[in-house]
Amino acid sequence: MPIKTIKHIKELPSWFKLGKYDVAKILDATGWYEQLSARRNLKLYVDRDIHDGSPSSLQTLEVLEALRATPIIDVKSNLLVNVLLAGGSLEELKSGSPRYSLGVHMTTVREHYLAEGNIEDEKRTYARNFFAQIFSGDLFKEPYVPLKYTCKDWIDEPIDFIKSNQSLDINLTVDISLPDSVLIEQFKLFLREMRSPLKQAGISIDNKLRPDFDGWAKFGVLPYLDLSLWAEVEGLKIPNRVMADAIFPRGEGGEEVVRKTTQKLAYETLTESHLNKLAALAAHEIAERNAD
Repeated sequence: MPIKTIKHIKELPSWFKLGKYDVAKILDATGWYEQLSARRNLKLYVDRDIHDGSPSSLQTLEVLEALRATPIIDVKSNLLVNVLLAGGSLEELKSGSPRYSLGVHMTTVREHYLAEGNIEDEKRTYARNFFAQIFSGDLFKEPYVPLKYTCKDWIDEPIDFIKSNQSLDINLTVDISLPDSVLIEQFKLFLREMRSPLKQAGISIDNKLRPDFDGWAKFGVLPYLDLSLWAEVEGLKIPNRVMADAIFPRGEGGEEVVRKTTQKLAYETLTESHLNKLAALAAHEIAERNAD
């Protein structure tokens, strides 16, 4: 079946009103992270249904309806929305107590066990047994019983070097008794060493500290994402000309702006790496406010 093309903004859904997105102009890092991560998660549900060839579930449709009614959505306003679209970094940012999102933070129990779970079963079991025989105190009892489990070289390797599932999240141990100047210089050295392989692989790690939030609002990133998702669900196509008429105030923007700028921004802002950086920035802003 050929895909129907929307020819005029009059054919767009009644729920779409550009004025509903005006609040985006005053969103901070946390606010933008909430809006973008919610849409990314919702798109994952929609894409899954489309991939399976099944209609959207009632839960997905209810969340879509909530987002369309209030595009600058508060994920805490609806239980189902909160369950499906929140969690993880968004949950902690909304609570004002970031633990995971800060680029530098103390390893939590959850992160410790997730890291441990990525170590090969055989090594994980052996390491537990090795330390258990020492912690038990049996080593110092009479008569002396030699260690059953000897220390293997890999036990003193960094956790992230022996994990089976490698990621860019690193487990750190920081001796805060050292002077700031020493810690800062050693951390810089650590970053240079760890980032060298990334540069060789062509992965860019340079990033401006603060994204252009004003530009995201000006170029209609959120309305573009919402209309694009609607078209995907309905099996429709929205030409850039019609999209421009919909997401820009009269006399502003145009189809070339949509093609060259809005499309690219919309794609970049929903990538996992971009959202992780945005979450880290939001957590930093919250931590600074809490410290004042």
